[in-house]
Formats: sequence, structure tokens, C-alpha cells
Amino acid sequence: MTRNINREELSRIVKYVFSAGSSFVIDLVCFTIFCLILKTNTIGVFISTVFARIISSSYNYFINSRIVFQNKNKKSIIMYFILVVIQMIVSATLVNIIKNAVKVFVTLIKFIVDMILFIINYIIQKEIVFK
Repeated sequence: MTRNINREELSRIVKYVFSAGSSFVIDLVCFTIFCLILKTNTIGVFISTVFARIISSSYNYFINSRIVFQNKNKKSIIMYFILVVIQMIVSATLVNIIKNAVKVFVTLIKFIVDMILFIINYIIQKEIVFK
């Protein structure tokens, strides 16, 4: 019995990595495009983050609710998008702080910040959003 639980969890993690990874690529590409259009000043980074996250999180919710966690509970969509807004604010704030401290390509900074948030996000989605 324990073996099945481990396999189920491993399967869920693999699906989550695919879901999050493909969402991350969508988010990063959209963010980069929006930054090229809007510039990388503080407001441009925040607006780029918001537009990119709206696109990628819509895709991500669909995949996570149907494939990863198999939970179509209407309450989960509200909780998911509250999490998205919080993470979007954290991501944009950290990207701006680091961008101002270290002169590095802003997409690289976003990549590193969002990789850290990826781990935190899995735990929150598994234990709270799609429980």
C-alpha cells in the first residue's frame, strides 16, 4: 500500500513539473516580450509580470486542476488565483529589488526568483489549493 502512495506522489510530482515547467516557459517568454515592448523600468517590469502571469496562470490552472491534482472544485480556482496574485507580487518585487542591486539581464533574475517560488508553490497547491 505504501508503494502505491509513493508511486502516486511521484506521478503527481512529474505531472506538476511538466505543468509548472511549461507554464514557466510561457510566463518567461511573455514576460520577455512584454519587457521588450514596455521597457524594464519598475512599472514596465510590474506590468510585464502581470500580463505574463495572467496568460501562464490560466494555462497552469487548467492543467493542474484537470491533470495534476484532478480537482475541479470551484473553491480551488479562487484559492489558486489568490496564490497567483501573491506570487506575482512577490516575484515582481524581488525581480525589481535584485535588478536595481545587480545589473543583470532581467529575464535571468526572473528565472532564478521564480525557480525558488516553484518549490513553495507546489507545497501550497498540494496542501491547500487542490487538497
